[in-house]
Amino acid sequence: MRVLVILCSNKMEMKWVNNIKILNEYLNQTCTQINYCGISSIDDFHNYETEIDFKYKIINEKRQLSKLSDFISEYKPHLDYDWYIKVRPDTKLLDKIDFSKLSESAINGRARMYTGPLKIQHGMSVNGAGIFRFVGDCFYNPDTIHIQLDDMIFIFDNNVINAGAFDPITENAEKEDELFQYTIWSKRNIKVNVIGINLKNTTHNVFSGDLNM
Repeated sequence: MRVLVILCSNKMEMKWVNNIKILNEYLNQTCTQINYCGISSIDDFHNYETEIDFKYKIINEKRQLSKLSDFISEYKPHLDYDWYIKVRPDTKLLDKIDFSKLSESAINGRARMYTGPLKIQHGMSVNGAGIFRFVGDCFYNPDTIHIQLDDMIFIFDNNVINAGAFDPITENAEKEDELFQYTIWSKRNIKVNVIGINLKNTTHNVFSGDLNM
């Protein structure tokens, strides 16, 4: 399994280097080839080069989704991986990613907001231990009504790229948060798939919560 990890952030801060080490160790247990792309607002990729080698180093001062979309749009003819993992450096994996749960026709990730029937361990970016414990953005309903994916980490394949999920962003926003992602992907008819990912947000000391459990 060939994977491209896209580290996307305003800065590649040294305080997160251990998160990168852990990510690389987990992926090496399941992937035959791992390449890395770094997208930062400044040239600070050296902070992580003690742990990984970057195939791509992109300086882009835009926000999260625009950074990612600009890269994929430019390099699309050369991208040929089984999976792409977009992840922020402040994300600390606490377990391996279960690639068997991934959909090849959707963007896969934890939910930031969810109303529907699914019950998934580590399926939420809120309601776990930490300051977002009682945010309450998860509600049971027998039918799926609303899903917003969290922007810390999500996984997709070439089908999603070819469907236009990461075509250039022309809309302006003060922040490209989960609602902005939801709006863009809804306009482009891109599907999303909620999976469990056991991790810690090391910026806010927040752990994944469970979906409707």
